[in-house]
Amino acid sequence: MTRPSPAMPFLRRQEGYSRLLEWPTPMRCKPTSIGQPCRTSNIPGALSCPSLKRSYRLARDAHCVLDLNRQEPLSSSCLQKTLLLRFPRDLSARTSVLRSHLISMAATNLAARFAGSYRAPPRVNRGSRSTRRTVVTVRAAARGEFASFFPDEVTALEEPAAVEMAKKARQVSVAVPGRDKPVMTSCVSSPAPKGGEDVSPFVLIHGFDSSCLEYRRLFPLLTERAEAHAVDLLGWGFTDAGDGGIGDYSPEAKRAHLYAFWKQEIGRPITLVGASLGGAASIDFATAHPECVERLVLVDAQGFIEGLGPMGMFPRPIALAGVNILKSRPLRNTANQMAYCDRGTFATEDAMRVGQLHTFQPQWADATLSFMKSDGYKVAKRVREITQKTLVMWGRQDNILDPAYAERFAEEIPDSKLVWVEQCGHVAHLEQPKFMAQTLFDFAGVEAKVAA
Repeated sequence: MTRPSPAMPFLRRQEGYSRLLEWPTPMRCKPTSIGQPCRTSNIPGALSCPSLKRSYRLARDAHCVLDLNRQEPLSSSCLQKTLLLRFPRDLSARTSVLRSHLISMAATNLAARFAGSYRAPPRVNRGSRSTRRTVVTVRAAARGEFASFFPDEVTALEEPAAVEMAKKARQVSVAVPGRDKPVMTSCVSSPAPKGGEDVSPFVLIHGFDSSCLEYRRLFPLLTERAEAHAVDLLGWGFTDAGDGGIGDYSPEAKRAHLYAFWKQEIGRPITLVGASLGGAASIDFATAHPECVERLVLVDAQGFIEGLGPMGMFPRPIALAGVNILKSRPLRNTANQMAYCDRGTFATEDAMRVGQLHTFQPQWADATLSFMKSDGYKVAKRVREITQKTLVMWGRQDNILDPAYAERFAEEIPDSKLVWVEQCGHVAHLEQPKFMAQTLFDFAGVEAKVAA
């Protein structure tokens, strides 16, 4: 008697493979085409048949194989055994399915490491329609009104704050020791207003795989009383090192680039603000160059989650394919939804476009992969070494990083203050910019009278 092969969908739906990888014909089960439910199964979403010990289905959003009995991704070892039974003589088919599964899982693990342990968002009482906040949107200006380093997709932006921030963005040529070419550093800068010349400049550092446009709502408020700079880290945003992304984009390289920018463009102690992974970058910079940082602000910061998981260990073509998953609309939209407390107001399609814009840069994928292969920031042991006066701001409804990290920062940083941001998720600078701006002014001792 021939042992039935477990039913297994092919994960990548390119032309030419659908005919090869059809469902097998297990006992007492009629053959079923790819992507079609089994005719004899009563399991919702099942694509196999109930005569098998396990049932599988294709998780179309994640491109990985799920075990329906456990509702979790299938282990690599189990997947390999199943593929060996299904395609005993077709090594290329087994390799293709396994590769897609591993890429998906690596990307998922990577996102989880940067996002912390995901917790289901609580239900939030939105209140009546008359009291809900709204974000005004308009169609963006013509292509010619934006700098040439932006991709053409910039013209799709609608939020006025995003459009104005993009219009003000510029690239500054910064010579970084150890690099053959100057780094064209994208940033948005504003000089100190009259009466605010003695105020320490605010330098804003964005999160993982983001850009300076992340600060589009906070930046204009800060410029009313102080000098401010929103800077794109090396390898992200619209900063271009001129090497096509094939170079050093490790945390050490990002720190060297930020120091070169500070030395050339600022040259005096700053109030350094880092959000999410930008918090880890800020801790790294503040402890390595304490003379540059007068005050430190950590906004829902990553600092105690270290390493990037298995992505950096994969061969380059496989890892690069995994990186490109980070660019996909489904993943970007999921991250967009997770970031906010008031998702109905702020987690818009346009917000997703703003967050995705920099991924259209030609160097983005290779530069991001270089960072991943470096295994990322590891600053947990350096948190206690922070000597600057530090403000820890944390969204009370953060569903990306556990609010318990806020209290841990406050405990381990010698001179620190914790401020909770109510009705706010992971991005206070986007969801509660006015409250955050006033909190930063109070922390930095900036008085309203310096405003022009």
